[in-house]
Amino acid sequence: MKKTFFTFLVASLLVFNGAFAQDSEESQGLKGAWWALGQLEFNDNDVNDVSTFTVLPVVGTFISPTITLGLGAGYTTTTSGDSDAVSALIIMPLVRNYWSLNEKFYIFGQADVPLIFGDGYTGYGFNLSPGIDYFVSSKVTIEATFGQFGYNAVKPENGDTLGSTSLGVNLMEINFGIKLIL
Repeated sequence: MKKTFFTFLVASLLVFNGAFAQDSEESQGLKGAWWALGQLEFNDNDVNDVSTFTVLPVVGTFISPTITLGLGAGYTTTTSGDSDAVSALIIMPLVRNYWSLNEKFYIFGQADVPLIFGDGYTGYGFNLSPGIDYFVSSKVTIEATFGQFGYNAVKPENGDTLGSTSLGVNLMEINFGIKLIL
């Protein structure tokens, strides 16, 4: 299942890139530009007595006018009731392909592979996410993602792997962010 999904992920990126290929004479756009964004999140749920904290900065560079590679490295911790906190290191390589709708508005597809390293467990995933990106200026964009198609799993040292599959677009839960072009 995992190999099939990974093969689908790579094939999808190649097909999308080929379907929207641009002429070599076209402007180089943001090729070579660096960017930064990230996640800073705190949740405290009184219903199930769980609190989480995550910080995940991400940096990347445009390797072509429409394709960017990025890497996130961060930390997450979860506390449930009176139990000790469970913490983990997150490493998340990603690739994005952008398609221009006009000079300021773009749609993108992101593929990422989160890797999680905690005390007594590891985790991994393969995800595709659709999104939109609006350039407020040449150095600042506002972006939103609104769904995920993927598989994520956690493997405890002593136990079976527990996985979850995500398939869908949720327009009721859109994640907004600000990206800086460096």
